[in-house]
Amino acid sequence: MSLIIRPAQKDDAAIAACLLAETNGDFGIQVIGLGNPDLELKALQYWFADRKNRFSYEHTLIAEKYGIACGLLLAFRGTDLPALELGCSKKLFSIYSLSEAFRMVWANKFLVNAKEAERDEYLIAHLAVDSTFRRQGIAKALINRAAEDALACHLHKLVLEVEVVNANAVALYRKAGFSVTKTLYYRTNGSFKSPAYYKMAKEL
Repeated sequence: MSLIIRPAQKDDAAIAACLLAETNGDFGIQVIGLGNPDLELKALQYWFADRKNRFSYEHTLIAEKYGIACGLLLAFRGTDLPALELGCSKKLFSIYSLSEAFRMVWANKFLVNAKEAERDEYLIAHLAVDSTFRRQGIAKALINRAAEDALACHLHKLVLEVEVVNANAVALYRKAGFSVTKTLYYRTNGSFKSPAYYKMAKEL
């Protein structure tokens, strides 16, 4: 059966949250889940099923093979990023307790100056393929779809961030035509440590 790439729907929230969490790694557990992986999944499911935020189904494509959701692409224009980040912030108290919400604000203040994409760039914010379906061309198909969507928005540069230590992902993106433009070291506080990231770009 051929691969199908379709727009995500709200009821994809459970599988999408798992795939998103995988792209976040331990950093996502510490920041989004405040050290609790179940809380991270809860937050990601809530935001995914909601609108106008950086994790929303509105900006997500789901890859299906044999009728099974096996991959995810979440991407959007760099111009949209500030509003989508604000959309997440507006729902903090719907997801977290009062103390958790303030811990979240404190943790994220160290990331406030992080700029994942410029106005003329199309950001691949998250790309994930279920481990059972890897090495079947799904990631390549999703990257190609991101390129098509970027061009449809009259943007000619794809960008993404990937952990420096994630050698397999870095190799995948290099093979897809991305190159490293800079290495990023986000500020951290005493409760968590941010990994180093490569910013990678591809001209279209």
